[in-house]
Amino acid sequence: MVQGKKKFQAQRPGAGKKPAAAQGGRGPRKGGRIIAPKKARLIQQQKVKKNLEVGIRKKIEHEVTMKASTSMPKKLTVVKVPERGAKKKGPSSKSPP
Repeated sequence: MVQGKKKFQAQRPGAGKKPAAAQGGRGPRKGGRIIAPKKARLIQQQKVKKNLEVGIRKKIEHEVTMKASTSMPKKLTVVKVPERGAKKKGPSSKSPP
């Protein structure tokens, strides 16, 4: 006769598998992955670099608009893209007349 306790419980051959939906895998997701660096110094360097890039881009845009406005006889107006969440005022082109 067997003495002592069982170390593990026996499993049935087909009972161990879970359905694909239960595993939570829909396949790989789109888009790039951002892997956070382990060192805080690298994070700080990336923030400084990003701020510099933004500042340089804004300064270039400002210079270009100033040169364009001085050389043109007509006043230059800069058109900005509306925000994604904002709704347009007035009639839209898709609505029925």
